[in-house]
Amino acid sequence: MPIAPHCTATLLDIAASLHTTASVPIFLIHEFYPRNSGFNPAGFLKMDWKLAKEGYIGLPPGPGLGVEVNEKKLAELAAKPQTYKWPGRTHLDGSVADY
Repeated sequence: MPIAPHCTATLLDIAASLHTTASVPIFLIHEFYPRNSGFNPAGFLKMDWKLAKEGYIGLPPGPGLGVEVNEKKLAELAAKPQTYKWPGRTHLDGSVADY
């Protein structure tokens, strides 16, 4: 059964997920949101990747997972309270709904 991971997290998490799926022979497709400002505040992480015309991407280039961390920005962000909140949608009966 082919796998199709979905990663809504930081660029570091996305890079780790891309590296993992690249090692799986039954990998089909990968969904991610690199411009999700809730998880990826501007200037915090940098991951270079290119989307090919056919919709393919390669692994991020560079050492490790291919993600650069701006440590000054990390310290600045760590000093602030968390502001991202999960949408928290519910159905009319109060049960949890997918976002």
